[in-house]
Amino acid sequence: MPIDKCRQISVELKLPEKGVEAAIGLLREGYTVPFIARYRKEKTGSLTDENLRDLEERLNYLDNLEERKKTVFKSLDEQKIEDEDLRGRIDEALTLNEVEDLYRPYKPKKITRGVKARKAGLLSLALYLEKDKTGNLEEEAKKYLTEGYETVEKAIQGAMDILAEDISDNPNYRVFIKDLANKRGYVDCTKTKECDSDVFDHYDNYHRPLSALRGYNILAINRGVKRKCLTRKLVLPEENIIEHILTFSFPTHSPYSEIHREIATDSYKRLIFPSIENEIFSTLFDRASEEAILTFKSALRATLLVPPLKGRRVMGFDPGFAHGCKLAMVDENGVVLDTAVLNNPFQNERLRTLALSQLEKYVTKDKIDTIALGNGHASRESEELLKELKKRESCSKLDVVIVSESGASIYSATKLAQEEFPQYEPNIRSAISIARRLQDPLAELVKIPPMSIGVGQYQYDIDEKKLSENLANVVEDVVNYVGVDVNSASASLLSYVSGINSKIAQSIVSYKEKNGLIHSREELRQVPYLGPKAFANCAGFLRIPESAEPLDNTAVHPESYPIARKILALHTKEELMAITESEKEKLVKGLGIGKETFDDILKELVSPNRDPRKEAKTAKLREDVKDIDDLKAGMVLEGTIRNVTGFGFFVDLGIETNGLVHISEITSATRHVENPELYGKPGDIVRVKVLNVDRQRKRISLSMKGVKQN
Repeated sequence: MPIDKCRQISVELKLPEKGVEAAIGLLREGYTVPFIARYRKEKTGSLTDENLRDLEERLNYLDNLEERKKTVFKSLDEQKIEDEDLRGRIDEALTLNEVEDLYRPYKPKKITRGVKARKAGLLSLALYLEKDKTGNLEEEAKKYLTEGYETVEKAIQGAMDILAEDISDNPNYRVFIKDLANKRGYVDCTKTKECDSDVFDHYDNYHRPLSALRGYNILAINRGVKRKCLTRKLVLPEENIIEHILTFSFPTHSPYSEIHREIATDSYKRLIFPSIENEIFSTLFDRASEEAILTFKSALRATLLVPPLKGRRVMGFDPGFAHGCKLAMVDENGVVLDTAVLNNPFQNERLRTLALSQLEKYVTKDKIDTIALGNGHASRESEELLKELKKRESCSKLDVVIVSESGASIYSATKLAQEEFPQYEPNIRSAISIARRLQDPLAELVKIPPMSIGVGQYQYDIDEKKLSENLANVVEDVVNYVGVDVNSASASLLSYVSGINSKIAQSIVSYKEKNGLIHSREELRQVPYLGPKAFANCAGFLRIPESAEPLDNTAVHPESYPIARKILALHTKEELMAITESEKEKLVKGLGIGKETFDDILKELVSPNRDPRKEAKTAKLREDVKDIDDLKAGMVLEGTIRNVTGFGFFVDLGIETNGLVHISEITSATRHVENPELYGKPGDIVRVKVLNVDRQRKRISLSMKGVKQN
């Protein structure tokens, strides 16, 4: 009986079956995850965007599994195999691996030793060797001598090859061995002589149970093997496995018990173990990748939701020594006012004085109130320069904020950056990006490939396509959670809006260039390529402040405008702010809508144009710490979590090298930290103590144990 996908997903993800069924139907109809999560809560039982992403991924897997089963059944039909038990087991299989194990005996084979022996007519001899108790094997073998098997020894070997392949093809043995591997298997690693890096020292002479491996261990080992720095092998209880095969493949007290053992050993070592080892390491890698992707997604979401600093005129300050410090002055809307380069102000006093005069000139001229300082090379020296600048009366009220510049240089060299700022060199574009990402991190970071934003772990060791898809989903969910001003948004930002692809996004930009500002959501219908389905998916997430219809600048979907207007006709905003639960119930019943939809509309009517991102905060950095050489064990500092991995936090202390708070140093609680994300996320301000500084390898060990957090 085929899998009931709805029920299976409901059980696996622990979601209500009715909601899963509704969500699958909506996805099949072409509605997007953000749209379903926001505007179809009654149908799905308020499934979140994360629920829906997991559901969508599992649905795609089951769809692919169904297609593979069809291919397998077609192959069985062509081979005229009518085994109903086999077909039933394949039908009920929940994974591709399970289907492949069941199909293995019937899969068209390459020319193997066993296949050759079968073609030579040695199958009957193999069956004789398996069951016979007379001990007359050599006499029996003389009956089967043929081309390629001219001697008794060769004929017996051919029969042994057939039996070894039959054992290898038996799915029950593979299930047993994989189960045993999960319980009693080990991985052994050793550094190769060719490896000249100390990065993999931890994995030299490494012997650990598979069950104890963490995701980051698996990814690190995988990287070491790829770089030919590590050798890796699976260690299983071989004798137990061979005894198991003997017990279930051959009769006891056979005159051929030694030959049977040889067959079982050959089948295991030559045929079963290599494929099992590959499959287990592949499964471990997939599991580790899933963990890494989940961590990456969480860190990316937190990074994209870093609050904007609105209404500020900002100087983007991209620090540097040899090529100077690049400056970009932008107004409140991110429009570039001026650009400049400070010739290395750290070289001598004359250049320092000149740089201070230039900085003061631009601060005054462009009415700058905030400086966004990149956290790269020469950042702390630049911070000292800016502190000196603040001593001047005209600059005394300046705010200086350290900004992560991860990906800024990558963006500056892209085609998008060239189209956006054709008049500027890449280094100036980096300064513009740093300034704008302080004003609105989300709007600027969507221009950078998610893998280059500076969060996550082992991102270059994971399946690139799968990682990119998952990260793109996170960006899409965050963009739609916040909402987008259609008239100020770039094509990059618009392309992440529900229902809008890159072609439609560019069409919206072209429409604005030709016709000026868009003045209503209804006008969106006039944009080329933006059809009815795209409109339904995107309309509620696009904000239009210029519209004469106030609802066009809220998250209320146009389909709910009549309801919203009825609510406003019945109550003032002040009354809605003080509405009781009983009054809510009456309204919901009278309007004929669901409570979830009513609550969402109410939020928008009470607090229109609200930004769901919290107020921005920055760490207070120690003035006496400018680089790694200034750190000493025991120091307590404040810093910003830049990245969360499976093994801990990377904390920005305002110097070039981030410090690591290992999972064992996150909390004083006795319990082991399984998930660091529960204790912090990118953008969080934390206080840490320096444990150790390895200046040669540029590694800083930090602890949060016993350190009072603000």
